[in-house]
Amino acid sequence: MRSGSVRTAVNRCGVWGMARVGLLAGVVMLASAQAAVLQEWSFKQDGNTLGWTEKVSDVTDLAATGGALHGRITGKDPWVTSPRFAIPAKLFQRVEFRMRANLGGLGQVYWTHTTESQYGGFEPGKATSITFVGDGEWHEYSIMPVWHKEGEIILLRLDFPSLPDGDATVRTFDLEWLRITDGDVVVQEGKTDWTFMAGPDGWTPVDKAQLAQGPDGLTVRDGAMRSPPLKFAAAEYAWFSCDVTCGKGACGVIEWVSSESAKLCSRSFYLRGDGGASTCTLDMSSEEGWAGDILMLQFAPDTGPSAAGTVRRLGFAHEAPKTVELEVLYAGFQEGVNRAGGTHPFIIQFRNWGGQPAAGLRIKDLSVPEGLRLPDGDAWRSVSLIRESEYGVHTLMLPSTAPVKGDVVVTLEGPGAPVEPIRAAVEVTPALGLPKADYVPVPKPVPCDYEIGAYYFPGWSSYSRWHPVQRVGPVRKPVLGWYDEANPECVDWQIKWAVENGIKFFMVDWYWNRGGRHLEHWVQSFGKARYRSYLKWCVMWANHNPKKSHDEADQRAVTQYWLDNCFNMPEYYRINDQPVVIMWSPSLMRTDMAGQGGAQRLLDISRDMAKAAGYKGIYFIAMKFPEHSTEPSLITQLKDEGYDMTAIYHYMDPGEKARGRKWVPFEQVVESSLPFMEALKKTDILPFLPNMSTGWDSRPWHGDKSTVIYGRTTPLFRKICEDTKKFADANGVRILSLGPLNEWGEGSYLEPCTEFGFSMYEAVRDVFCRKPAEGWPVNVGPTDVGRGPYDLPLPWNLAATAWDFRDKQQWWQASGAKEEPALTPEGMAFTTAGKDPVTSWACIEPLAATEWPFMVVRMKAESPEPGKDGGQLFWGTSAAPRHSEPASVRFDLICDGAFHDYVLDLKANRLWKGRVQSLRFDPSSRRDVRLTLESLRLSRDGK
Repeated sequence: MRSGSVRTAVNRCGVWGMARVGLLAGVVMLASAQAAVLQEWSFKQDGNTLGWTEKVSDVTDLAATGGALHGRITGKDPWVTSPRFAIPAKLFQRVEFRMRANLGGLGQVYWTHTTESQYGGFEPGKATSITFVGDGEWHEYSIMPVWHKEGEIILLRLDFPSLPDGDATVRTFDLEWLRITDGDVVVQEGKTDWTFMAGPDGWTPVDKAQLAQGPDGLTVRDGAMRSPPLKFAAAEYAWFSCDVTCGKGACGVIEWVSSESAKLCSRSFYLRGDGGASTCTLDMSSEEGWAGDILMLQFAPDTGPSAAGTVRRLGFAHEAPKTVELEVLYAGFQEGVNRAGGTHPFIIQFRNWGGQPAAGLRIKDLSVPEGLRLPDGDAWRSVSLIRESEYGVHTLMLPSTAPVKGDVVVTLEGPGAPVEPIRAAVEVTPALGLPKADYVPVPKPVPCDYEIGAYYFPGWSSYSRWHPVQRVGPVRKPVLGWYDEANPECVDWQIKWAVENGIKFFMVDWYWNRGGRHLEHWVQSFGKARYRSYLKWCVMWANHNPKKSHDEADQRAVTQYWLDNCFNMPEYYRINDQPVVIMWSPSLMRTDMAGQGGAQRLLDISRDMAKAAGYKGIYFIAMKFPEHSTEPSLITQLKDEGYDMTAIYHYMDPGEKARGRKWVPFEQVVESSLPFMEALKKTDILPFLPNMSTGWDSRPWHGDKSTVIYGRTTPLFRKICEDTKKFADANGVRILSLGPLNEWGEGSYLEPCTEFGFSMYEAVRDVFCRKPAEGWPVNVGPTDVGRGPYDLPLPWNLAATAWDFRDKQQWWQASGAKEEPALTPEGMAFTTAGKDPVTSWACIEPLAATEWPFMVVRMKAESPEPGKDGGQLFWGTSAAPRHSEPASVRFDLICDGAFHDYVLDLKANRLWKGRVQSLRFDPSSRRDVRLTLESLRLSRDGK
């Protein structure tokens, strides 16, 4: 039979050697099995390329020679395309090929059922990634494309790794054969639970993963295991649970293919890995692709290189398992400053991972070190109910009579109580004996030979912002309390602490979208602060706006705003006597201005306006993405666009050690920080702003899907500071940056808080500053001088189910508005600035969804342009806290200038279930819509 013709019913057996490829891409190990060849191209005949030369990119010298398709890779987007063919698309089919290359890296196999698209049928999302080995030896690859929704496959495209900049080596590949196979599939229909105590129960390793049976279960090492072919209804079996033993920092992943998904879907989750047993329960119902029938599963108890975990069982059920699974997340003092003679709240934070409330939990025994007294009475022994999938905090008030350093030991009893006592180290320092102050004490800046700046997120003007942080991370509580950034006295404390610890300027996140501004309260408070002359600041324009939001007119408008309101402040930060502006998204400016002069045109406009106003120009700094990249071409592009320097917001990617992991130890960030700076310096294209990482753990914002950098300590952070100083001194660098000071929700923070006290600030001071002859200024908190508290008050009861906005804020804020919302007798009024105006979101006391099946919205809308408009309500539950498209309801908006009542049938969405803990309301989907929101209320009857 001639090479390249369609062949069927060809049986093949054997184990294929494979290159290592990414787990989430859906690459599979070709196990011993019967396989029918549906389509094959074998390049045995010299000169016959079998149609693979018709459509190519960045590949030259393409020819069939020596029994293979040979080509040379010449650019950034190298690929070859198959000739047209036709096969029915099914799950579990495979694309297999044998190839050698001397350029390794990430490539893809694309597929399509049509030629009618921008890229000839090939589209993002219809591809499987694969890692090519670049050792010049022959390797056989096998992937399982998730293409069953296509119906038919008519073309393939094989994408090779990109040619690196400056690579003078001749990079070639030889493709001996490529084929599509289909094996016999035996489906386990209706099976939803697997036990691994006696064997793998039909599961097999993915790629190079290793499975080893032991008395405690099935150990999965360096990858994942795959289920047999399955079929069960996703909606009926939405509760996933697993019993696993794994190490610290373990982050598991469950992947699936459904009859309704055109890709391999995934959900990562935190496992309480400490070498002991861990049980995890997840509600999968709101996950993308959890619909129709589940056809295949993949499971990894931990991700990343050399990761391992032992699985005892996993399965899916109609409802959450009726168990109590308590974890103690934190035990210790609630405040960051604790002085002798005070009464100190000691908190124990729990999380109930089980499907049943933890009731009847009690403190059996409590011991405290000398200098602390036990609480009065006996009521403190009873722990309040901790509901399923929720957090809980128990507080003990411990008075001190003297300085203390020792352990508080708590023994619990009752359902789900920890087996071992809880042991927490505490310290109470001597009272300072300072008199009560009339205001924040005057700052005493310390001498420093470096200009150290820090990113600042002005997101803390509403208690609704703080609530997720309180709930998930009370250890993050600032020494300022749950503060109000609109209070100039809070800003003066921030100025004092910054300059007394070596920080000279803030790079403030600043938001502008076609004239719409928000989160300006900190800058406004800074303008009123008594000590503002001690600290500089500059704009970090967070221009992650909708597409087509940048143009010449908008650039003139935003620049004029800077000239009128920012650059003219004496405290505005300058480099080379030019006001500094940092741009978050150079790429968005680039794409919005494609064919119109690009980003360079916009920067030129701003610089010309600044010069006309008497400035020497504007010093533009570009945020570089990907943040971890040292690719010269990225930096060259930014230089060509006119930027003066590059920067990153936070360094958090330690490279290959963390690849594929959601949980990364901070020590790996420390180890890789100096090599990263040195590699960036070697590019020698643009100056860059060295960045000292302040961590990342966004669980308050993003729940258990978050990336988490764990194990951050003051000694490790001090090591980053020392390495940065070493780099700066060796290279003559004097301007440095700290990661965010106060991204309390994203988990990048350095400001004085419960977790670290003042120690992080003092690490900066000790490494970079010169100690005055009289010694370092003492870092004092507000309570030391009788100031505060500065906590934002609760504007209404968390248990509220109705919100009336007539002259009342009601804890909902309008982000995405052109102006600050006006609280009027008719309601909260504002004009939308973009296509996705969000009337923010509200955290509420978790309530049972079944008791509130409706939401009634009363509002009016006016639009200058005719057209269809609509709104949307999202919700998050204790089990699925992140807002998502499936967990929402839409409604049509009437833009006639009159008030209307919109009754949203929440119960019609199957995801309106469990305990709802947050709401987000998007009232419109168009720009320039004038909205007045009178009220929102949950309803039992829709009336």
